[in-house]
Amino acid sequence: MAPYFYLFLYFASISLAGLSIAVMRTLKVSLPTWLGAVHGMAALFGLAAFFVVNLRFGDEGGSYAWWSLGIFSLGLIGGLIFFRVLFPKKAPIWTYAGHGMLAVIGLSFLYFPAFMVG
Repeated sequence: MAPYFYLFLYFASISLAGLSIAVMRTLKVSLPTWLGAVHGMAALFGLAAFFVVNLRFGDEGGSYAWWSLGIFSLGLIGGLIFFRVLFPKKAPIWTYAGHGMLAVIGLSFLYFPAFMVG
């Protein structure tokens, strides 16, 4: 339970940072260009740690943990495609919404191993 709890806190903080970036860009606040890259690299590091935790504690987390890892991976890939390839300068609001919805779904799947197992 403990590793999934810490992963939940880590991904919740990354999601909150992403929400802050989306709100500031929507309000047309000037942001440093490296902020999105740091957000993505933090998510990549979290996914690597999540994969290792799933390999080690997969029986405790069950299928919800693996589904959450897959959904967060889709969010990372979608973020790379949306914000680095398709819309590098100005992304439409639906890209922020889609990227954020994957984060919410991933967190909701991670909630069960983090708080209900044990």
